[in-house]
Amino acid sequence: MNNQNKLEDMLEPLLIARRLEMKGQQYFLDSAKNAKNKLVRQTFEFLANEESKHLVKINEIYHSLEISDGENVPDIEDSEADNKLSSFNDKLAELTVSVPPDASDIEVYEIALKFENGAEEFYDKMYLQSENPKIKKFYKWLIDEEKMHASLLKSCLAFVKDPTAWFKMRND
Repeated sequence: MNNQNKLEDMLEPLLIARRLEMKGQQYFLDSAKNAKNKLVRQTFEFLANEESKHLVKINEIYHSLEISDGENVPDIEDSEADNKLSSFNDKLAELTVSVPPDASDIEVYEIALKFENGAEEFYDKMYLQSENPKIKKFYKWLIDEEKMHASLLKSCLAFVKDPTAWFKMRND
């Protein structure tokens, strides 16, 4: 395989990842804009911001590979996904009044969860196919981030479906 094909094989998944993240960001922005419920709006604003951060990282990796003909892959820090999820759940727990769910809120969360799971599957596939350790680390970072988003959405779903059970589970 020549260097141009190798470079294209490295860049093409990043273009797909960029489209996935942009699509997710737009979904989250639209969902936040249309949300009547403050919790739903804040959740989707948070997720849209997260997707924006992912786009920055994807573009950074892409441009570095492109200008170095695939030779230079920037280091990526470890994911802070666990801390972000914990912080988000702490904020969710601060809500002292039950947030009455609306069927459309639950549906929006469920659609978002499917999207996050699909993105995670794609990144997992790219992780397994990558040979470069730095690129593998980058896909692992994306996988951790998407897992955190899915966990966050599952937590929100549990909260809006049954806040009392959510608080009980959190305190157990």
